[in-house]
Amino acid sequence: MHIPALIELTEREEIPRSLILLTGNTNVGKSLYCRQFLVDRLNDGSECVYINCTSTEEQLLEWLDGIGVARTPGLHFINPYLRKQSGRGDSSAELSNVLTEIKHAMSKPLQSALGDEGPRRKSGDGHGLQDTEKKGLTLIVDSLNHLIALFGKAAVEAFITDIYFTSKMQQLSGICALTTPSLSKDELERLNQSIDALLEMAFKDDMDLRLRYMKMVMIRGMTLTPKWVDFELEEHGTIKFLKKESEFTCYVCKSVIHENPISYSGLYFHVNHLEVYKRLVGIYGLNLSELGFSSEVMDANFFFIDIVGLSDPSFSVSSQRQKIEVLNNLIMSCNAYNGEEKKIILPTGDGMVIGFVLNPENPLKLGIQLHQKLRSYNRGKGDRDKLKVRIGLSAGPVFSVNDIQNNQNFWGPGIIMARRIMDIGGEGHILLSEPLAKALLSLKDEYSPIINPIGEYSIKHGQTLTLYSAYSNDFGNPKSPERR
Repeated sequence: MHIPALIELTEREEIPRSLILLTGNTNVGKSLYCRQFLVDRLNDGSECVYINCTSTEEQLLEWLDGIGVARTPGLHFINPYLRKQSGRGDSSAELSNVLTEIKHAMSKPLQSALGDEGPRRKSGDGHGLQDTEKKGLTLIVDSLNHLIALFGKAAVEAFITDIYFTSKMQQLSGICALTTPSLSKDELERLNQSIDALLEMAFKDDMDLRLRYMKMVMIRGMTLTPKWVDFELEEHGTIKFLKKESEFTCYVCKSVIHENPISYSGLYFHVNHLEVYKRLVGIYGLNLSELGFSSEVMDANFFFIDIVGLSDPSFSVSSQRQKIEVLNNLIMSCNAYNGEEKKIILPTGDGMVIGFVLNPENPLKLGIQLHQKLRSYNRGKGDRDKLKVRIGLSAGPVFSVNDIQNNQNFWGPGIIMARRIMDIGGEGHILLSEPLAKALLSLKDEYSPIINPIGEYSIKHGQTLTLYSAYSNDFGNPKSPERR
């Protein structure tokens, strides 16, 4: 299920089908979010029931026309106030009739008040319906306060409860807006029992009511870190979500970009750092001319990592960038990464190679610490939202070369071998070259239970490598990689 600003609110591309409660003060933007929710769901191919007491079907159609949304046969508009004014029975029965209509719509192809194909009968309460192919139903209620004013709290509470249980048995999702504070603590608690997720909107600054933000407070069954997302209301009645300036981090220097960032391949840079990045991923890799490394041949211990499956074209550029940034942040939070100042760091697009000049234990320690952090990060996420990696560890020489622009760079067998070893692995593997594994096994007894030989594997140019795999209960992958 997709909702407006889903990635910003949840760090996920998809959440389970849910009934969402949207709360906030008067005029904070709940109605506009509901309309944006409607547009997004229609664009996703979902059929929608839109319940609103303060507008007519024609007003909704004009708004859709104004923002360039084509009329679709997937919308059923209901104005309970106009129905009540028409004298169609007692109020409780009318709300029950709305529920009956929704269930009826789910039981057969939805009939819509919109669309240019076939006859259409106009009326203020949303009649004039025609059959369409059923694809699942989305309910938008804007707002519960108006329904309470018309039908009373008890009837509305029963209505939402019935909708909630219906959503568990059929393909129904949706959003209900509620202005707060308008219910007692007990009443709000009972309402929360009949929803799957809670969105909250608020004014960001009492002195400037143009500034607003919102957060996803909770989603049942999912681990979530709520964070505020800024937005503003645009003149044509839509919501524009704002990227916080502090959320732009330069991919090269890892510092916050305070001026306008420049984007390249889905990544963000300081203006003067983009060319640096392009040199880093050039034919020789990392430019180390300012890092104080010797120009002679030197030995280092290498950690090569990439994100499994990131090249899948079904992932958006934004999602790919987000996964890369999460990986970078997790690596930088590991003690093994921060414990040695002299490092070779080479971005590789969907991963990186890190060379530790001083300590041969650091590549393995970094792999173990990163896996432990990944287990915590991936907990509760869907398969597409999980961050999956593979890691290759090796030791060997690298040498200084000058690239076409006469900049000093490093390349050599140590980096190449770590890449070859990583390429053999799959999701969750931490694979080691034989020389590095034997060096660690002879260094400390604590490595004996976790570093295990897995046999010979063929790589490019007819070479055969004897590899080791590091794993235990909380890191690594105990299954040996497939031989290709």
